[in-house]
Amino acid sequence: MPQKVSPYIVASVDRALELLLILGRHPHAMGVTELSKILGVQKSTVHSLLQTMLARGFVQQTDNGRYSLGMRLIHLGEICAERLDIRTAARQIMVELANETKEIALLAVLARDELVIVDKVEPQRPFLIIPKFDFSMAIHSTAVGKVLLAHAPDEIYEAILARGIERFTQFTLTDPEALRRELIKVREQGYALGCNETIEGITCIAVPIYNAGGKVAAALSISSASSMLGADRYEAIIEILKEKAKLISRRLGCTC
Repeated sequence: MPQKVSPYIVASVDRALELLLILGRHPHAMGVTELSKILGVQKSTVHSLLQTMLARGFVQQTDNGRYSLGMRLIHLGEICAERLDIRTAARQIMVELANETKEIALLAVLARDELVIVDKVEPQRPFLIIPKFDFSMAIHSTAVGKVLLAHAPDEIYEAILARGIERFTQFTLTDPEALRRELIKVREQGYALGCNETIEGITCIAVPIYNAGGKVAAALSISSASSMLGADRYEAIIEILKEKAKLISRRLGCTC
């Protein structure tokens, strides 16, 4: 049975989109004549459509007059990937993380210069109960916050310094230079620690999650009683976190 065609389809827009799909299927730049034959319309129509999309950056033209996909599509693809519901992409993997480690799993993002916990998963038999706490201003003292801050633009760091670095426990880093060194270390080693810095007796370990553009979109962590994190378990959890974060990143379109 033939597919029913919507009465709302605009023929010229449909042809322009089909041109983009054709260019996407071919590894080389294509000429107007070649595209005209594939699309089944006159060369003048193809030329007009291509010139319109060229003006908006959706296609680009080589020196010999042939066409390929434009850089604007890369930008739109990154935006699309970023707007995927990261909680949906991460939820099942977070459940696996919580049950494998028997620890609480957290997913966090940045909202300007504030930390937002967008999801939390507790294991089936939790050993730890995290007291209620406003994490929004704890970007400098939590592992998820450090991961996000380490990869954030400099102006975010400056905004946090401007509002003041709050001390939550005796272990909280409040010296700007010490915090800056800590963030450099986080970038280099690929994970962050928050040992008794926000709530005494609780340690969190976090790793970055990447989007389709290869940028850090979120942070994934586990929170544990500090007394339960010996050296062997600490190393094992870091590897599990990295594995789970990689799976989530791939769901967001990252090829890393």
